[in-house]
Amino acid sequence: MRLILLAAGLLLLGALPSQAQRVYCPLPEDGIWINPDAAPKEISRVEVESRCVDDQVHVRVRAFTACIPRDCKWGWTKAERRSDGAIQVLLIGFLSSKQITLRAFGDLLDTHVINIVNDLSEPRKEKTYNLQRK
Repeated sequence: MRLILLAAGLLLLGALPSQAQRVYCPLPEDGIWINPDAAPKEISRVEVESRCVDDQVHVRVRAFTACIPRDCKWGWTKAERRSDGAIQVLLIGFLSSKQITLRAFGDLLDTHVINIVNDLSEPRKEKTYNLQRK
């Protein structure tokens, strides 16, 4: 009888969500982040929206690149939260795409960008930016 109760207790404890897995929204990356020193074609602004529904995190990201006369906008795109806590998004354009990885450190957003030319006529280019919270 004790063995059955012990097994049932362990089963119930295993079914409960652990506090280490709990995610609180909004995520630290949530908000508007800017790069005031962006050169043309570089990331000038990133907007992150996050919400939690039924213990699942839903994140979407919109990025802007410095253009003239106004910044070019990549539309809102669904992002994924990786197991290491970073947010990753793939922005697909007609001629090129950007894979962006985001990590917040206080009022700075570490933004790692991989630029990919869609026809692969040029090698990938990687650059990291530190954006400031607006």
